[in-house]
Amino acid sequence: MVDKLSKKEKDILQFIRSQRHKTTVREISQGLALDSSEVEVFVQGMLGRDLIRVVKGKTSSDDGYYTNPEFREKIFELLG
Repeated sequence: MVDKLSKKEKDILQFIRSQRHKTTVREISQGLALDSSEVEVFVQGMLGRDLIRVVKGKTSSDDGYYTNPEFREKIFELLG
């Protein structure tokens, strides 16, 4: 599951992992210079695979994402 990530998924996962606090799609998009709709698709896919978790905000654009604690060791091994 974790080893079958695309380069963009790995980049997004690395960005999320590197943040001290939960991060939004907008922040990921700006940080990686990717279109926010593209980031949203990848984030939803990673949520479906349980790699990341979400903290719901007042609106969907305020939702914050962080790596799933149960997979952090695997994510660390994958990303280095």
